Amino acid sequence: MIESIDIVEYLSQFTELEEKNGEYWGLSPLKEEKTPSFSVRRETNSFYDFSSGLGGSVFSFTKYYYHCSGSEAIKILKKYAGVDGELGSSTGRMAAVDTFRKFGAKKSQKSHKKEKTGVIFAPDYMDRFVVNEQKLSIWEQEGISKESMSKFCVRYDKFSNRIVYPIKNLNGEIVNIGGRTLCPDYKELGLRKYTYFAGWGTMDVIYGLYENLQDVMERKEIVLFEGCKSVLIADTWGIHNTGALLTSHLNPNQMKILAKLGVRVVFALDKEVYITQDRNIRKLKNYTNVEYLFDVNGLLDAKDAPVDKGREVFMNLYNDRKHFR
Repeated sequence: MIESIDIVEYLSQFTELEEKNGEYWGLSPLKEEKTPSFSVRRETNSFYDFSSGLGGSVFSFTKYYYHCSGSEAIKILKKYAGVDGELGSSTGRMAAVDTFRKFGAKKSQKSHKKEKTGVIFAPDYMDRFVVNEQKLSIWEQEGISKESMSKFCVRYDKFSNRIVYPIKNLNGEIVNIGGRTLCPDYKELGLRKYTYFAGWGTMDVIYGLYENLQDVMERKEIVLFEGCKSVLIADTWGIHNTGALLTSHLNPNQMKILAKLGVRVVFALDKEVYITQDRNIRKLKNYTNVEYLFDVNGLLDAKDAPVDKGREVFMNLYNDRKHFR
């Protein structure tokens, strides 16, 4: 069973991993750090954490991360793989592989020798999570309606104690699962507040665009935020022509998506981001009209997203948006 678990996809629950020359790197989930020193190798199914000096397999990582015994680690891994039975048995290994293929991520059919291969989750993957109103109420308190959470299939993962949400490509396929921990001591425990369930491969997706595509095309405009929560908050306000980059910059694959859409693109990134210095945004303006929100009146705090101060402030920023010439 352990041999059948892809270590990159398993560890991507705990830290965001980026491939560099066949090796995956991220911030250590075992010790707080600012520079990525957590190395994962798929070919050997092993990891090494240079910050703590710990290394090994998914089994040893599970023991280190949860501070648990070997038997408890086995239970956690069984639950992750969705299998029962004895470890090491051929039946157990085959069941783990079959379950992973059914519920988990499979290799994308798209390939390019210079691109990293992404993953596609099963269409019913979100069915393993639940709608727990008590747990999801934290996002209601932050201004997201139940209707918007339902539209974007926001759920609760009992196993990891996270709010989870699917990230879909333009075909409606789930290419990743985002997670927001509800653990109040996540910093002390070395957990990431936001994480993804799988490595990204090539990020050629804009969060929310699949769900909002009809409104985007009808309005001939898309408003782009950094994070998924901004899309959900805007949707709660009745603003449905939005999407999120899931980061603070526009990558070349996202630029191509926007260029093909042929609609006006309005960047509504966090206040600290200098939109006009982004080279892919500069390229994008050669293909379509590009505008951006710019807080000249000090309506936002230093690290605020444009939706953080409420609908009225956001609309003021939107109405005063600048054209990127």
